[in-house]
Amino acid sequence: MGLFDQVNKAVVNQQQQNNYGDVLKKAGINIPNLWVQDVDGTLTIAGTVPDMQTAEKAVAALKSQPGVVNVFNLLEMEDLTSKNIKMKVITQSSNLNIRKGPGTDYEIVGKAKHESQVQLIKKMYNDWYYVRTEDGVEGFSSANYLQGI
Repeated sequence: MGLFDQVNKAVVNQQQQNNYGDVLKKAGINIPNLWVQDVDGTLTIAGTVPDMQTAEKAVAALKSQPGVVNVFNLLEMEDLTSKNIKMKVITQSSNLNIRKGPGTDYEIVGKAKHESQVQLIKKMYNDWYYVRTEDGVEGFSSANYLQGI
C-alpha cells in the first residue's frame, strides 16, 4: 500500500467516525473519545461511556444504520477506581481466573480466591469487569462470578 493509499484510508476512516458520531449525537448519545471502524458492514466501536445502558443504546443506534450488518462493542465504562467498589468472588469453590483480556481465550495473569474481595476498576462490554485483586493483580474477570458487597 502506497502513501497515497494510506492517507486516503485514514481520511475515509475519519469520515466514517464523524458520520457515526453524528448518528449517535442525533440519538442523544455523547461518546467524546469515540472510535469506529467499518469493515464490510461490521462496525467495531470503542470509547468510554458512563453506563451500560448508554453502550446498549449506542449499539442499537448504529445497528439501525443502512449497510451495518453487525456491531462489535468494545465500549468501556468510566474508571471507577476512586469509588472503591468492592466485589465478592462467588465461584462455586474454585479460584477466579484473572485474565489479560475480556474473554476466556486470553491468558490467565492471576487468580482471586473463592469468597475473597476484588476492587472494581471498570465495567467492560460483554459482561466482563476489569478488577484488582487483594494481591494487586489487575485484569479481566467474568461478571458472572462477582457480586457487589
